[in-house]
Amino acid sequence: MLPKPTPSFPSPSPTPSDAPPSNVQPGVPYSDLAEPDTIAIISQPSGQSCAVVGGIMAARMRHLGVRGVIVDGRVRDLDTLRGIAHDVPIWAKGTSVVGAGAQTRFHAKDVEVCIGEVRVRAGDVVMIDGEERGAVVVPRERVEEVLGLVGGLVGADERVMRDVEGGGSVATQLRTMGITDFFSAAWDTFSQPSPDAEAPPQGGSSTESPASGDPEESKEEEDVNKADAKGDEDSDEQGHKPSVKPSDEEKDEGGDDEEGGDEGGEEEEEEEEETVDPKEQLEEDCKKSKDCSPAKHHYDECAERVTGQIESDGKAKEDCVEEFFHLAHCATQCAAPKLWSELK
Repeated sequence: MLPKPTPSFPSPSPTPSDAPPSNVQPGVPYSDLAEPDTIAIISQPSGQSCAVVGGIMAARMRHLGVRGVIVDGRVRDLDTLRGIAHDVPIWAKGTSVVGAGAQTRFHAKDVEVCIGEVRVRAGDVVMIDGEERGAVVVPRERVEEVLGLVGGLVGADERVMRDVEGGGSVATQLRTMGITDFFSAAWDTFSQPSPDAEAPPQGGSSTESPASGDPEESKEEEDVNKADAKGDEDSDEQGHKPSVKPSDEEKDEGGDDEEGGDEGGEEEEEEEEETVDPKEQLEEDCKKSKDCSPAKHHYDECAERVTGQIESDGKAKEDCVEEFFHLAHCATQCAAPKLWSELK
């Protein structure tokens, strides 16, 4: 919408210098050009006292399938709009009893507009939340990126709520904000168990005494194994560590020492092959990285301020959601390729 002079308002506000060229025919109501399954964003010149949306315009947009209307300006016919709002939410800055024709004219469609400091372009995703009484605009080129972050942010928020309801302090939770759980969820989602970890161990199970190749133990081997078992009860150490050099006769009796040692070595190798979760180190690396250090600094500063407010006033005057969002986004961008590389 742009200002226009009329007998009632002969001196309208000046036309903005950054106004786009007109792309509509003069005299065509904007409501007739509404498209189904869209959110209509209407920008009104500042300083005007007229309304740009009334009952008739709103009814036409509802009939054409508009899903919601956001007006950076004024509306009128409130009784009619309340009835329409059951199907089509209509939000505005203010109200007026003066019709749109008194001061404004329809100028352009599908062009970039500014609502406060938020730029909205045709094709952007707009969400209107009636319960929270807020609207969110997501640039169309960043929709996939935002959707990828939402799950982690919601999970972090839910974890903090559970911890607080369980008696945890808000100050402590604000410092962590569930970032660890965010990466845990990603790791659990993508990781696959190692085939080696599920394979049954090969060979004997003793790591201390030699295992005979014969199906039955000899008397001497039985005595050795019993002695080893007794040593297990007295010591937590693993591995066969004789304190006395064995005699030649004992060496002959335990001729299969090498075989038993190999079996023990295989078990140790299996333990070393267990998958190590890299998320903690990745988190630390990302927090300290050159890319993410500004975001972490801002978040830490905010958390410190909020903690001080809670300690001095008993409540916080702000939250750190925006700072956390930037830190989580940066950490995700930094760690995702490294985590994916580990998973592969």
